[in-house]
Amino acid sequence: METSIIIRVKNERESLKKLFAILKNQTYQKFEVIIVDNTSTDGSDKIALDYFPKDQVRIVEISNFSYPKACNLGAENAKGKFLVYLSAHSFPVSNTWLADGLSNFINEKVAGVFAYPIPGKDSTIAEKISGITNKKKKEGHLGNTNSIIRKDLWEEHKFDEGLIGSEDYEWSLYWEKKGFKVINDPKLHVYHSHHLGFLGIIKRQLMWKKQKGEINTRY
Repeated sequence: METSIIIRVKNERESLKKLFAILKNQTYQKFEVIIVDNTSTDGSDKIALDYFPKDQVRIVEISNFSYPKACNLGAENAKGKFLVYLSAHSFPVSNTWLADGLSNFINEKVAGVFAYPIPGKDSTIAEKISGITNKKKKEGHLGNTNSIIRKDLWEEHKFDEGLIGSEDYEWSLYWEKKGFKVINDPKLHVYHSHHLGFLGIIKRQLMWKKQKGEINTRY
């Protein structure tokens, strides 16, 4: 397989049904699905087998979960030269989503591609307002809610498991300092929601700001 789709999972069976139906209808199908399962008890780890052949699915169990550890574990088990990261509740906006994202790698100086997630129908009012701002952003750094990166570059510089979060930001910053590009491509948008109110969004943004500030001191 040319591409590996890595999905972090914990008890998200219903979301995965929706996600896999979308992936099954992508125009580009040269991919494997890697489930990084964090002790699910609802059958989330097996649901991919209802949508894809057994040889197209790999299930990896993770203990002592962290985002960077899950991202690295998925990559270690991936056969593809491109690594696609998705949250289990990230839903691509079109059936050309994967093909559009991968087309950016024609340029050999592209290390990764991402798009800011946008709110879906079940998102809160706060998320919908925040999503309007995200949709207008032209620049930015990688976000593993939905992203694609080159595996050869990941092998040179893996996600920092010493970080609590923002490992995607650190990875993209590292490669940008090396002269590579990380592209914000609106065609890679996904619908995504944590069902947060205004206070929850503010707390999350302050947390990210603190994490990114600590990472910036490295560079």
